[in-house]
Amino acid sequence: MTAVPTTGAPTSHSHDAGPSIPEPSGGRRPRFSRAALLRKDTPGRLMLALVGVLVLIAIAGAAGVADSTGRTTTIDSASAQRGRMAIAAFDMYRSLSDADATVTSTFLPGLTSNTEGRSSDYDKNIARAASAVTTLSEEAASDGQKAIVDDLSASMPIYTGLVETARTYYRQGKPLGLAYLRDASALAQERMLPKLKKLQSSSMKDLGGANDSATSFPWLAALAMLLTLGALGYVQVRISRSTNRVLNPGLVVASTLMLVCTIWLGVSWGVASSHMNEGYSNGADPLVSLSQADISAQRARSDEALTLIAQGGDTDYEKEFSGLVDGLTDADGSLTTAAKVIDDPALDRDVKAATAAAKQWKKAHAELHKKDSNGDYQSAVSSVTAGEAHAAFEKLDKALTRANDRAAQSFTTQTAKAGSALSLSGLGFAVLAVVSMIAAAAGIQRRISEYR
Repeated sequence: MTAVPTTGAPTSHSHDAGPSIPEPSGGRRPRFSRAALLRKDTPGRLMLALVGVLVLIAIAGAAGVADSTGRTTTIDSASAQRGRMAIAAFDMYRSLSDADATVTSTFLPGLTSNTEGRSSDYDKNIARAASAVTTLSEEAASDGQKAIVDDLSASMPIYTGLVETARTYYRQGKPLGLAYLRDASALAQERMLPKLKKLQSSSMKDLGGANDSATSFPWLAALAMLLTLGALGYVQVRISRSTNRVLNPGLVVASTLMLVCTIWLGVSWGVASSHMNEGYSNGADPLVSLSQADISAQRARSDEALTLIAQGGDTDYEKEFSGLVDGLTDADGSLTTAAKVIDDPALDRDVKAATAAAKQWKKAHAELHKKDSNGDYQSAVSSVTAGEAHAAFEKLDKALTRANDRAAQSFTTQTAKAGSALSLSGLGFAVLAVVSMIAAAAGIQRRISEYR
């Protein structure tokens, strides 16, 4: 019997084992992010381009709307609250100064003619000053402005009370009337008018800041629109190369609308800035000097009357008169300064007429002062009330009134035109941006659908 081996060499029925399959080292299949997949195929890239373009168009439209809305608000504030504040402050200053000068002239010794007319003028000026206080109280925005207006409101009845007391004593022939008149004039000249000047200066400074804001170039909106135009052009070129088509109608429409937005932004800014600069060059800027000239003239008129009332007993009024009138026509005087900044022919004529009248008034005052010094007091009084000095001041007053009214009207008109230039910009930018987004989406989506 043959033995059967239990170990050792393999038998003829044995088979070799097949090759082994290696196990994955990580135990996980590789994954790809959705964004990576989108970037790897054409429809995905088009979808990303669509999202990017829509975001840029929305940003550009929002920037345009924000810029237009901000400028419109600034211009409205300049022509409305700030403008009314400055004009009301000047109106009150002028009315109060005129009232003080008018009532002072009625106390001139020996004056018997037209006293009722002068009293009527005083009452009218006080009424205008009271109306201006009401406007100031309505337009005052800051705490500082409100405090000044409250003080002016409290001072008005004190001033009118002093004047009425002075009138009563003067009609009775008592010298005490002149003392009350000086107190009333001091209240107006040393307390009320300086506060009004401060209030007007503050308002004019605010107007200057508003002009800077309204005329600054819209850099943010312009850059956003130009960037969007560049992105639309880039997407158009990429789609053209990948599809062998020259133009994508949707992107062409979107690009055209964004170009219209960009041009509209530039034109509306240019037109609005031009009107604002015109309003300031022939309105707000000369109004500062012209109002100062008017204020100085009214105060000098009051000093002229007080000089005669003092009858040589107080020379301070005469010195102040000379300084105020010289401040109108000197090299750096208010009228000279106004003439340098204006380029409106009609306004220039008014300023020249005021300058000539101021020089004529100065000459007439020198003559009446000479008469007063030589003892011819009645002739000096006649010159102030109905003679050469009176005529010269009337010419100056009328010329300054025309100039101030013209400058204020120029400012109001030009700021209104600036606001009109921007009136439809905000709505226009919003509509164009929305339509541009629809057109861009339609154009790119049409290309995407070709791959489905």
